[in-house]
Amino acid sequence: MDSSTDDVQLPAGTGPLAFQRTIPWLLAGAGKLVLRRWTEIQSQLDLTSSQHKLLLALDETGPLGQQRLAELVGIDRRNAVPIIETSVEQGLLIRQVDPADRRRRVLELTSHGRRVAKTLRRLSADIEKDLLTPLAPAERTELRSALQTLLDESNNQH
Repeated sequence: MDSSTDDVQLPAGTGPLAFQRTIPWLLAGAGKLVLRRWTEIQSQLDLTSSQHKLLLALDETGPLGQQRLAELVGIDRRNAVPIIETSVEQGLLIRQVDPADRRRRVLELTSHGRRVAKTLRRLSADIEKDLLTPLAPAERTELRSALQTLLDESNNQH
């Protein structure tokens, strides 16, 4: 490696480089901030990111069929079974046979699962508040709307 390139000095106060101001770079950086915080929370609560999604979904919807829950949170049905089994073993979920269709399994949060979901919601709100503190309320609303539009469009294309 040419050592002369290691000594290149940028003018003081130039701020981020051009590529560091691009939307993809900024979105990736913001995503890393959130992911780091979520990973810490999940580790403290002994949860995987998939369990995180399952708990919040069931907390929001109430009891759901196993297949529908997997579809709702974007987990492949084959991968959902071990995640659900682990969650049942941890006392987070109850899995019952649907009396109307014995082939179907219905999942429901236990009281412990509801407490963990409540904790996840509170901590997620704390993360959002911390990250978005520099933004005015109108900017937060605009950011949420823009991100939702991007994700909706991406989902429609796939």
